[in-house]
Amino acid sequence: MGKRGDLPDIYNTIDKACSDERAFLFVADDGFIVLRPRCRQHDEFIELTIAHCTGGNALKRYQDELISLSSVGNAKYIEFLTARKGFEKLAPAFGWVNHGDYKSLTRWRYQLER
Repeated sequence: MGKRGDLPDIYNTIDKACSDERAFLFVADDGFIVLRPRCRQHDEFIELTIAHCTGGNALKRYQDELISLSSVGNAKYIEFLTARKGFEKLAPAFGWVNHGDYKSLTRWRYQLER
């Protein structure tokens, strides 16, 4: 993702954000996610900065926990960027909506219920 999104220093940026408590690392038995509270045009949201899972079916297995973690604050939605084309079939089945491209990545959003 770093190279395709023109973000070559993404891992150092994430490490610093977690160290400064501007992003938060959550670990599971088979992977991890980094969530970062953000604000854009007065809308608070949660950026799913990075996710890794070796156990398969991560979206199906971990989406409820992701929503629970993201709903703690005032976030209106969860957002992630990806270069993976497979999400075009998978993500909508789980309630994610394509919100266009950012550089060479696709922006996906999940609306949180308020």
